Amino acid sequence: MTTGWRIGVLGVSFLVLFGLLTLRLWQIQITEAEESLNAAENNQIDFAATPAPRGEIRDRNGALLAGTNPLLSAMIDGQVVSASIEEELIAKLAAFSGLDPVDVEFVIDQAQLRGERIALVDELSHEQAVFLIEHAEDFPGVSVEPQPERTYPLGSLAADIVGYIGKPTVSDVDGGADLTELLGKAGVERQYNALLAGTPGVIKYRVDAQRNVLEVLNEESPAPGASIRLTIDVELQRVLEDSLMRGLQLAREDHGDPQCVPGLKEDPFCPVRAVGVVLDATNGEVLAMASVPTYDPNLFVAGVSQTQLDALPEGVLVNFAVTGEYAPASTFKAVTYVTSMEEGITPEGAASLEEPILCSRRLEKRFTDGSAQVWNNWTSRDDGEQDIHTALMRSCNVYFWELAWSIWEENKNTPDEDMLQRWARDLGMGSQSAIDLPFEKSGIIPDRTLFEDWAVNARFRLDEARLDPQLSSPWFGGDLLQAAVGQGSVLVTPLQLANAYAAMVNGGDLWEPQVVQQVVAPDGTVILDVQPRLTRNVDISDTTLISLRRDLQEVVNNRRGTAFKAFEDFGENKDKVGGKTGTAEVIKATQESDGVQTALFVAVAPIDDPKYVVVIVIERGGSGGRVAAPTAKPVLQYLLNGPDGITQIDPGEDSER
Repeated sequence: MTTGWRIGVLGVSFLVLFGLLTLRLWQIQITEAEESLNAAENNQIDFAATPAPRGEIRDRNGALLAGTNPLLSAMIDGQVVSASIEEELIAKLAAFSGLDPVDVEFVIDQAQLRGERIALVDELSHEQAVFLIEHAEDFPGVSVEPQPERTYPLGSLAADIVGYIGKPTVSDVDGGADLTELLGKAGVERQYNALLAGTPGVIKYRVDAQRNVLEVLNEESPAPGASIRLTIDVELQRVLEDSLMRGLQLAREDHGDPQCVPGLKEDPFCPVRAVGVVLDATNGEVLAMASVPTYDPNLFVAGVSQTQLDALPEGVLVNFAVTGEYAPASTFKAVTYVTSMEEGITPEGAASLEEPILCSRRLEKRFTDGSAQVWNNWTSRDDGEQDIHTALMRSCNVYFWELAWSIWEENKNTPDEDMLQRWARDLGMGSQSAIDLPFEKSGIIPDRTLFEDWAVNARFRLDEARLDPQLSSPWFGGDLLQAAVGQGSVLVTPLQLANAYAAMVNGGDLWEPQVVQQVVAPDGTVILDVQPRLTRNVDISDTTLISLRRDLQEVVNNRRGTAFKAFEDFGENKDKVGGKTGTAEVIKATQESDGVQTALFVAVAPIDDPKYVVVIVIERGGSGGRVAAPTAKPVLQYLLNGPDGITQIDPGEDSER
């Protein structure tokens, strides 16, 4: 064979081999690639979540406040319902459920859009569930499944503490929340949401490119959330809420219209709400807490309409015990009392706190800084000679103004000018207490630094006269006098007031308030065992401690005490109760109308060995002695004498401003 022939044969062989290789490459790249792509598309994996039951919330004795009811629901699986069967399925489900076909179509569309399971019927009857199970082939993509429903078996009781759940907001979703999960919105439900929520279950599917389910690959059951035991006693809570409602009614009767509605233009002075706290003075545990009117958390379980929300009283979803900021009025005099005893402050004209001065009907002080020159006591006439003990019992404004005047005259423009404020802050006022509830407010303890900051950064808080550049400071001596009697810019929450009194009567221990005792996993493991936490010990002498307890006792038990009339029918153990009334002016009287006051009362019991502090605030309720003190009485009767010792609420005596 010649060389040329051999080369020709080799060339033909090369061309044949190249053609075969090209054909194989085309087959691999085009034909088999398409088959591989189709196979891959037919083997996509998708997931669907199933909700977890939320953990229970119980009181300190085991009473159930929030639980889970396992409902049988008709669920639409958006992964399974294809476009080809949708029209027929809508007709069948509408006939089965009695729902409008448009509503059924909307649920199916949402399930398909999200690729999730969505309930069409939240609660099936036994007969409905059996029917769907027996006719499953007629309802593709529809299943009967147990769904956890949040329940609040005691309704509105302790709603401010327990809270409620709801759908996530835009900010919740931005923070990582799933659109379908229900979140705690208030109270313990919100504060401990991560522990209560549990872990959703997951169903793993193999689906095709059109998201049609080819098979269920795996299913993981949801894990229930942890359960919480509170410090609250539901029976005491019930007494507190009932007392608050009765006290609010008393205030409205005093107002002249028991059926008045707060906020209406026709009656802007209608008593708004009542707030109460019962605190364990020995460890900071909250035993009861409420603001009324209140709400039923069950309203929010299935979703609430705007119409339903609009029908609720204004502010009803707010826990005013931790978010309400009120002028403490004369209840703050206990802080001024302790400050004066510990710092050796005496009123002008007295050599000691034991030496009496005249509690006159008015006080004149020649301030040169823009302060008022004349200060009117709450009494219409002179109230006799009083030392610090009688002044607390009678709530003599003049005496406590004189104490503040002494602080001002001896210490203005020095660090000790703020000694009263330092004591208030040491007792927990002016800052959050760190209670395990959301939205707590800080209150305000005003001083020169704060007012000077406001003059620069919050001018709207000060009247124009204080912003005069010729003044050396917007903070006046009169502001200190106002602070000494809990007025002016002083604001506290009811919880802060309770906590401060607890520290003043227990020897100086300021506890961090708490509403949760324990968090327990579903298997019984204790996740969190909350122990009492001491914030600080305020150095209060035994002399001051004994004196303050005795004088608070006189407020209730001495015939001249401002709370004596409110407790006349207390029954046994009345001598174990001490307290302090307060009446905060919120709207000044004019020639056309009377002023409006918020009524306050703080009680301590047993006064010789304090265990309980009770705080009552009734917005626009009038006098503390007339309205707030009687409202506290049933709570104290329950604590000291048991449920059979509770008597009706009758008006007490009008007292201090």
